[in-house]
Amino acid sequence: MTARDRASIVSLGERSARVGREALTARLLSSPTGFTTLMMVITAYYLFLLSNGTFKLFAPELLSRVFDNMLVHLLHGEFTVDRNVIDFEAFTRDGKTYSYFGVFPALLRLVTIPFTNVATVEFARVSCLTAVVIFVALQLRMLLMVYNSVPLADRSSSTLTIIAAATVLSGPQLYILGTASIYHEPILWSVAMGAAFNLLVLRAALNTQGWGRGDLILLALLGGLAINTRPTIGVALCLGTVLLVGWEAWCRHGRDSSSASAAIGATMRDLSMVLPMVVLALFGLVVGLVNFERWGNPLVFADFHYHYWTLRNPNRIAAIDNYGEFNLGRIWIGALYYSTGIPYLLWHVPPFAGYLSARLGGIEAPPIVPLFTNPLTVLLAAVGVFRLWHRPLLPPNGAAILRLALLGTASAAVLICAASYYAMRYHFDFSPFMTLAAVVGYRAILISSGESSVRQRSRLGFVATSLCVLGILISHYVLLIHKVWSIGEPMEVRRTLAVFAPFAFRP
Repeated sequence: MTARDRASIVSLGERSARVGREALTARLLSSPTGFTTLMMVITAYYLFLLSNGTFKLFAPELLSRVFDNMLVHLLHGEFTVDRNVIDFEAFTRDGKTYSYFGVFPALLRLVTIPFTNVATVEFARVSCLTAVVIFVALQLRMLLMVYNSVPLADRSSSTLTIIAAATVLSGPQLYILGTASIYHEPILWSVAMGAAFNLLVLRAALNTQGWGRGDLILLALLGGLAINTRPTIGVALCLGTVLLVGWEAWCRHGRDSSSASAAIGATMRDLSMVLPMVVLALFGLVVGLVNFERWGNPLVFADFHYHYWTLRNPNRIAAIDNYGEFNLGRIWIGALYYSTGIPYLLWHVPPFAGYLSARLGGIEAPPIVPLFTNPLTVLLAAVGVFRLWHRPLLPPNGAAILRLALLGTASAAVLICAASYYAMRYHFDFSPFMTLAAVVGYRAILISSGESSVRQRSRLGFVATSLCVLGILISHYVLLIHKVWSIGEPMEVRRTLAVFAPFAFRP
């Protein structure tokens, strides 16, 4: 036996021992009991943050009775809400009061009707908590799926632990827990749907057999529910579904077909291709009906010319009239805001103030820098996008599925950057794209580092740990700033926390 052979055996033994030592996190996430226990701990911690330490599940939040009231009206065949419930977010058209929020959060409350009076119980906090826990749970399942997809010797449970900790304790899923206001509920449910969408996509991309039975219908179902919850993410999931169904139809019937008409005919006879489109069409009819009843136009999701608060802000009306509710010319401003927060800092600084206020209806505080609040996600997403388009470590069909899904989900980022109003909570609209790209990057890092030396792995682990800790600390501080700044928090809570962030307090 040569010295090289002995060195190879020693190296293999070290890697096997490392895999054995590091399997704890993977076993925890794989075990039904372990995973359930972990999610219970996460739920308790999130409730602690959301409830300001009181652990109350049912408590008033800002405009928290709107969806309860909306359901009561829907059950009577009405698309209105009571004016005193919607307050400053009222849209008044033809003497009737409406809300622009999607109907899904209201319909969720149907399950409570046999047990309580939906009109008298505060469900907003438990709804938001449920949605964010589902979102995080699905993210953890995606990480485990990627971990199990690489060769045994390339797996690193320490890296899995670090990224899982970052997923649970940093990013928008952490700092959005400032309140369970009406604005957060549809966002949280839509990103939970986006996480489920991404899980199905990732499973298909990593599976040599491609899509499982009924997966494409599930994608369409998630897209349809999302567009009835939050249009920006709904459009992204629906577009992603159309692209993925189109690609699958091409792979099955178009690639080897003799003519386009033959391919179209074969596709139309394939129920697994037709049914997802039927599901999307049915949900499109639902959202069109809701929009028509509210605004008189099935293609309009909100008309801010009827909005109580907007009508008292001439700058926003002018920005909408001159540049529209969505304008591609705003994308660079939105990209700068959501990546650095700089436009907020320049909002009242001449000459930038005039330029910005002419084009935007408003910019909310606090400004967020994702490279600080969730640096691992940002960097892994960059790695994922790069590797997916340059030397992807996946079969051609799997790479194509991920590319099309990312193209679809990227539309939410485009829409939110082109909108007339920017807010901290809208960082979550980037989530479907960023989280899917990040797990692709995570897989690329696992494979690339599998053959690295011990010193290189140690350096990578130190950098990843440092970024994880940075993200956790900054995200928790942003959460604190959010609570101090938000009018949705009780004044006594805001005053108590203001000592740690006095610059964020607004009387």
